[in-house]
Amino acid sequence: MMIDIRNLPDAWEMIDRLGGEEAKEKDELYDIYYRISTALFDYRLKHGLSQKKLADKLGVTQAMVAKMESGDYNYTIEQLWKIANKLGFRFSIDFQERNS
Repeated sequence: MMIDIRNLPDAWEMIDRLGGEEAKEKDELYDIYYRISTALFDYRLKHGLSQKKLADKLGVTQAMVAKMESGDYNYTIEQLWKIANKLGFRFSIDFQERNS
């Protein structure tokens, strides 16, 4: 049986239809995780630290630093506040109503 690929639905349209608004909201969350992981990675490189040295500075394990740098870690606000204080980052949360 041959399938005519010209009749297949657009992949991005299908993803939007299946994922919907919830998927878009998750994308925003993953973007936040990515920005945090990038900031940690950049800090570590700028200061010439290994993951182990950064872990010592933060009071966590090297495996935890690796997980945080992966962008696949769900932080608590307290953890973010502690990390920011230990690394000399300004910590703020912007929590405002969206203009719809």
